[in-house]
Amino acid sequence: MNIVVADDLFWPQETVRFALAADPATKHHVVTGVRDPEELRRLPDLGTFGLAFVDLDFRNTSGKSGLFALRLLEQFDVRAVVYAADDEDNRALSLMAAFRFFHPHGLVSKGASSAEIRQAVTVIESGARLDTPAMRRYARPRGLSYIDRLLPRVGDLAIWRALARFTDRRTIALAAQVSPRTLDTFLNDRFDIVAEISEAFHFQAPPATPTPVTPALTAGEARHARLAPLHAFALTHRRFFDDAELEKLLRERDDGRDPPTAGRGPAARR
Repeated sequence: MNIVVADDLFWPQETVRFALAADPATKHHVVTGVRDPEELRRLPDLGTFGLAFVDLDFRNTSGKSGLFALRLLEQFDVRAVVYAADDEDNRALSLMAAFRFFHPHGLVSKGASSAEIRQAVTVIESGARLDTPAMRRYARPRGLSYIDRLLPRVGDLAIWRALARFTDRRTIALAAQVSPRTLDTFLNDRFDIVAEISEAFHFQAPPATPTPVTPALTAGEARHARLAPLHAFALTHRRFFDDAELEKLLRERDDGRDPPTAGRGPAARR
């Protein structure tokens, strides 16, 4: 089977190559690497690959993200596993989006052993999907996903992007091109879901419970109790909110055009 590793670093490709070459049962697999998701599109034989290991962040080489790579792979009916450091806070939303909008066959940690990499390839080559606690953690839950609750409208991206850059309420509203009152409503509406995500994924600094408005607490102080932790959350996930592919996916969702359901288990290719 031809396998492609899409990662901006060289060592993940060599890790997969070494793991497969070390065992007679898997040494027949051919591993190719690309450093930029755009390179996938330039591969003349992309459709002949049976599996792709896909990183999500290409900050060293590209303006594209792993979400772009996953879209392209599904268009060519190439099975994919997300290959990521899944314990990093700033990757969590990207992992959620990968499983919300696409159909990866699994999640393989970059800390996985050679045996675990071989097992993942063998399982997927057989036509099955990986079923691991790490994958279930990010897989789309029943009902609305965290991504849909965090970004119910594509227009919300403008506010999240402004929140990542500024801390002053009026400056944020101006940058997002919304009224301060609209921003206040946004902060109130998103506070609970941010707290829920932070608790569920054990982020380093979960937002504190906001203090209700009382005669001893001004409205401005109450707003700040929500703005500060949401600014910290937006800053942590700034690259995610800035991703042009995410914006495209949200527009398609809002228009009722979620990505095609390809990549659900094509026959293995060699």
